[in-house]
Amino acid sequence: MTEKIPTSKDVVAWLNERFAARNLPYRLEHLAVLPYVNPMWLANWDVPQLADAPERDIIDDEIREARWKFPMVMEEY
Repeated sequence: MTEKIPTSKDVVAWLNERFAARNLPYRLEHLAVLPYVNPMWLANWDVPQLADAPERDIIDDEIREARWKFPMVMEEY
């Protein structure tokens, strides 16, 4: 049986749940899915929507965890 490849919506839903659990006011609408794997991130997606958020330490922890859980995703609008 083949495993389903996660989509950008899967990552958005997971991160939004994590932000809610930490009482952060942010909710994502989309991810930037790259056509390649960035060796610095080991993932093919990024979250530019939160680049200027003040709680960077907490947000970076959640994004780092999400990159381990969802290293490769397919774009889904």
